[in-house]
Amino acid sequence: MPILRKKNDRKGHYKGDGLIRKSVSAGKMYPYDKAQLKDTISSLFGEEPHVKASKDVVCGVCPHAGYIYSGKTAAHFYSSLAQGMPSRFIVVGPNHYRMGSAIALMNEGAWETPLGEIPIDTALADKILDSSELISNDPYAHSEESSLEVQLPFLQSLRDDITFVPISLNLQDLDSAIEVAQAIKNSVKDNVGIIASSDLVHFGNSYGYVPFVGKESETLEWIERNDRQVLTMIVEKDVDGLYDFIASLNYTMCGYGPVAVSMIVASNFRLEGSMLNYATSYDVSGDSDLVVGYGSVIFR
Repeated sequence: MPILRKKNDRKGHYKGDGLIRKSVSAGKMYPYDKAQLKDTISSLFGEEPHVKASKDVVCGVCPHAGYIYSGKTAAHFYSSLAQGMPSRFIVVGPNHYRMGSAIALMNEGAWETPLGEIPIDTALADKILDSSELISNDPYAHSEESSLEVQLPFLQSLRDDITFVPISLNLQDLDSAIEVAQAIKNSVKDNVGIIASSDLVHFGNSYGYVPFVGKESETLEWIERNDRQVLTMIVEKDVDGLYDFIASLNYTMCGYGPVAVSMIVASNFRLEGSMLNYATSYDVSGDSDLVVGYGSVIFR
């Protein structure tokens, strides 16, 4: 069931400025309570980042699992982002539920988290729509998806004046990634961050992916070696290498299309990449039969 409602004023009258996309991840991926969520993010940062506003273009890759698993890796990304942070963002993620259009954004309204509402940048969204025949305006595609939402509380914790455009990819082939990246390039010149939301390998029978069988230490070494190879290709903006690697191992990286978008935009703006952090779910769960990898990368 779509978690969308019309935006009303305090008297319950529709204000005419779009939909409010309510949280579907609060209480699941991160705390539902506002104070607890603030405390969680603060503890993940450790030392509170000093935010420096910037008009530059910045790109990156950040994981989207529950904060207990990938929050530290995400915090590394947002700590780095804070060192030069624009006020507009384009958050691109995979469409896990295969709902709605092949490539979907929302061009009006706001998204709600326990920390408040983040307005959608309608002007930027409309420019992106006008720059591509493949991208659709489809709020329904976003109604149950968590991969974009889990990024928002981190952004909200750093600046209270941000706007954003959500883009959800049902199609993750290279041609689609190139088109989305080109639409973004045609629509922005400065003051924007492009965040690709993706985890790395999903290893284990529950994911239908057990390409390697060995001792626990060997399994973990295999996972880290391949994940780090992926992260190296991301930092080097080797988009063709990434797609070849995904195809050769049938690698279960859930958001390689969004990651490719960020890599291509970074190349278009001649940004340089840095790997910030790597971790796995095993670090928390101790379960080597079911492992997800998490990495964060920033391009400046």
